[in-house]
Amino acid sequence: MMNMKLYLNLLIVAAVLFVSCKKQLDVKPASDLQVPVSAADFQAIMDYTTVFCVAWPSAGTIGADDGFVSDATWSAAAITARNAYIWDRNVFNDFPRNDWSYAYTAIFYANVVLEGMGKYGKPNPEWQNIRGQASFFRGYAYYQLAQQFCKPYEEQSSASDLGIVLRDSPDPNTKSSRASVARTYQQIISDLTTAVRLLPVSVLTKTRPGKAAAYAALARTYLSMRQYEKAGLYADSSLQLNAVLMDYNKIVPGAGLPFKRFNDEVLVHTIVVSTPLLLPIKYLVDTTLYASYEANDLRRTLFFKAVPETAYVNFNGSYDGTTNLFNGPATDEMYLVRAEALARSGRIALALADLNLLRKNRFKASSFLPLSSGDATEVLGWILTERRKELILRGGRWADLRRLNKEPAYAKTLVKQINGQQYALPPGDSRYVWPIPQEVITGTGIPQN
Repeated sequence: MMNMKLYLNLLIVAAVLFVSCKKQLDVKPASDLQVPVSAADFQAIMDYTTVFCVAWPSAGTIGADDGFVSDATWSAAAITARNAYIWDRNVFNDFPRNDWSYAYTAIFYANVVLEGMGKYGKPNPEWQNIRGQASFFRGYAYYQLAQQFCKPYEEQSSASDLGIVLRDSPDPNTKSSRASVARTYQQIISDLTTAVRLLPVSVLTKTRPGKAAAYAALARTYLSMRQYEKAGLYADSSLQLNAVLMDYNKIVPGAGLPFKRFNDEVLVHTIVVSTPLLLPIKYLVDTTLYASYEANDLRRTLFFKAVPETAYVNFNGSYDGTTNLFNGPATDEMYLVRAEALARSGRIALALADLNLLRKNRFKASSFLPLSSGDATEVLGWILTERRKELILRGGRWADLRRLNKEPAYAKTLVKQINGQQYALPPGDSRYVWPIPQEVITGTGIPQN
């Protein structure tokens, strides 16, 4: 547990940081506040799981195509959630706590720790581990922000496309300005590369990242950049440290939730911020997606639960072990990243080996048949289909849509219907970049998307 006085002091500093009014920014914290100086102090900050593990952006999940909600559910939701669902930019992220502020809160605390490392840190494994955790979560937060508030990465325009605000200090008086997309991704990669170097292989708890998680986050980053060879190499590095897959044949579906929190596949445990629109009782799984699971696919019964008196199902398979949606990196995702990279480079046999190993652990043992093909395009299609089914409601579908829309063969127009009106989001639409909260624009003067 974090020292309570330290916790309260940091909340005061955070409050000063995130208000946009100049008068509020001029408020100075009391001079007798406790300052973190020891390794235990800084580790206590990094163990603030409410910030680092349970508050990651939800707008992309709401806007994606994993499922749908009824007219009544949509009408009862908060306006930001309603507008995210139908990609309406008029009113968005106007709550004090939102997808922008959640990530920047994590960045603030990470910067408190990183600044403290420079003043008090010692060259030993304990301090290096803490610095590695802070570097990981800052890079992880920047990645989450980039998938929502930046254009999809495009090499030719990345130096001029607007990125996010990069902070290397917790000082609230630092002027805010938007870096380029290129600079944004350089910082993400720099932070995560530092984390790889400093983090240990083994961790005491899965709310703390280890080396495998940092490699996995780099794999995600390069995947979103469509630099597939590098994505595959980092996924492989992660799997070299942890390649465990659960055999779903050994999981017995029951009345409750089938998966345990911190299960063997989880590399670091994070979840999407809870929002009523995504609650299983309200969010219904896309019928076409559900129909794509074969009869002998164990995910059909482990991931989903029938909604009484309807023909629909809701999602029951979060790796959080609750109704909260897990979105951390895990080994199953790394097999799919590596398989995709291999298929795209023409190494079909190796790609199929990864794909079939994952499927073997997901299908009934008595009826599993491995897939076989010599056609790289067909194999890539299988892998992307498997990714769609394995990673449902893991928080990554929005990023996948953004990158795959760059390829005509996989581009998709999203369609939703509410109260008799149809809404569409075609590939490459500007609404794949969410608006920055108006309070931030007013308080900082940075340009809006």
